[in-house]
Amino acid sequence: MVLFFTSTLLISALALVLLLCVKRWELNTGRVVGTAVRPSIGRFFCSVSLWVERIIPTLVRVYSKRLWYSSRSFIHKVTALVVVRIEHALEKTLHALRHTTDVRQGGGAASPFLREVSEHKRKLRIGGTFTKRHQE
Repeated sequence: MVLFFTSTLLISALALVLLLCVKRWELNTGRVVGTAVRPSIGRFFCSVSLWVERIIPTLVRVYSKRLWYSSRSFIHKVTALVVVRIEHALEKTLHALRHTTDVRQGGGAASPFLREVSEHKRKLRIGGTFTKRHQE
């Protein structure tokens, strides 16, 4: 890497010295080097500077906005999908819990204690004791 930067520095210095020598020669002789080529080179560098200064930054700005909006939309869709999947998983879990914890009605006979309690309630209703007490 050091060799690359050193060689680039040397080439740049030699090119600068060459340009200074050509400019000194032009000033001493009064002749201009490349007079026929200068208009086309000027147009070329004008178009290059237009691209570098205006068009490329505009394209970068437009496409970065598009990338931002599309990535936001993608993240929104993925998040919604994850939420829906989690919701379905929770619904399945709730459904499974409901079926495993529901109270099953026994088909057998009631215990003797429950039979006594129900008989006592029936006697209270029939005898009117229950209703008279609560009407007062």
